[in-house]
Amino acid sequence: MEWEKGEAIWKQIGRLLLQDITAGVYKPGDKLPTENELAKRFGVNRHTVRSAIAALTEDNVMRVEQGRGTFVQESLMDYTLGSRTRFSQIVSGRHRLPDKTLLSSEREKATKQVAKKLMVARDEKVIKLESVSQADGIALAHSISYLPALRFKGIEKVFAETKSLTEAFKYFGLNDYTRKNTRITAQMPSKRTAELLKQAKNKPVLITESVDVDATGKVIQFGITHFASERVQLFVDNESTSPLS
Repeated sequence: MEWEKGEAIWKQIGRLLLQDITAGVYKPGDKLPTENELAKRFGVNRHTVRSAIAALTEDNVMRVEQGRGTFVQESLMDYTLGSRTRFSQIVSGRHRLPDKTLLSSEREKATKQVAKKLMVARDEKVIKLESVSQADGIALAHSISYLPALRFKGIEKVFAETKSLTEAFKYFGLNDYTRKNTRITAQMPSKRTAELLKQAKNKPVLITESVDVDATGKVIQFGITHFASERVQLFVDNESTSPLS
């Protein structure tokens, strides 16, 4: 490969990689070839390739995950928290394709925290649903939802089919519901969450703890969601949501 004189080779390599990304050769979330493979492609040493990647990483075009490789950075998506927070509507509104996968479901006795949030007796049976939400095939959130077992018996099957809790609720005659409150925190992810979100363990996640209620004010869901902070930016709509708690 011939290089232009008067400009550092690593800068030219960076420009070529950026052209590949713009052309769709590498899409958001895609893993790039290894440094050795790129060095072979461009006929340079690994240090030159590393300089190009470092510059693109600093410009937030790429991200390097220790032990996993180099990835094209996904665009940061605004995720609105309001009185009617619906994942599918939010993602579709950003002109992206939403998807949600049920990972597991089980019936268990409510812990002290869950019982308090759902306003049920401690040790009462609840349904626990674990899922991963995606946009255009890119993992955005890892969620755990707790629901009263007596009211929503069999909801896990409907949720698995519809890939939407909102649609699953309709099966039980619940056509609308609202967000009572949301608590937002941040922390490092567990190994499982990092793997499900396909992100580095040393990158923080945004966490929401939320309570949803029906038209009568009865609690229907307590949810804990871990958002990939490099892909999602939480936005609170004060005009349509109650104060955070």
